[in-house]
Amino acid sequence: MKKIIKLLLLILISLSVYFIYQETNHKKVRILCLGDALSLGINSFGIKDYGYLDRIKDYYHTKNIQATIISKYSREDLTIQEVMDKINTIPEYKRELKEANYLILNLGYNDLMYKLSLDENKTQSSLKEDVKEIEENYFHLIEEIRKYYRNPIIVIGYHTSTLEDYYKNKGIRELNEILKNTPNSIYIDTDELLKPEAKYFSNPNSYYPNSIGYQAIAKKIIRKTLEK
Repeated sequence: MKKIIKLLLLILISLSVYFIYQETNHKKVRILCLGDALSLGINSFGIKDYGYLDRIKDYYHTKNIQATIISKYSREDLTIQEVMDKINTIPEYKRELKEANYLILNLGYNDLMYKLSLDENKTQSSLKEDVKEIEENYFHLIEEIRKYYRNPIIVIGYHTSTLEDYYKNKGIRELNEILKNTPNSIYIDTDELLKPEAKYFSNPNSYYPNSIGYQAIAKKIIRKTLEK
């Protein structure tokens, strides 16, 4: 009888170890990123580099977690309205939102730059109108996203630069205030993070950071979200 009990205990322990092993080594996570050039890792010289998404995948690898990162919908010139249009017309978009464990949004900069490019005689008033329209479009998009995705959204803010003009920097700050107020979200502030500029930007004439800058963004995302 004792032998049978010992055998049963051994079997139970073996099964427990097996299931723990299976659970630890077969964890999976899906991250959907809808973003612009920053999400693609475009560097200071306009070349796709090792961006923050690549480093997030590396982080999961160290944790023995299989991470699938969907960035195929991201594009350098992606706008808020284009994401809205795709959600409404492409069924796969809705499915990806439903299946994602995490959603990263890196949107708004292209919308702001486009509006500023049309406004030759910029004023405080005209900038306010431009930002207001972006805000309305953005929160309309968030409402649409929330029909399919329920978890917190990781929202990436934008950085200002000492080399940029007054209206561009002011527009970026106001855009960041909009992004920061996304309901049920985790906001990643890159403006203070990517200072001093000499460290994080290899080309002073480019808006996009170098590899060290992307590493800093990734670390902040991981620290504020994925490690919790």
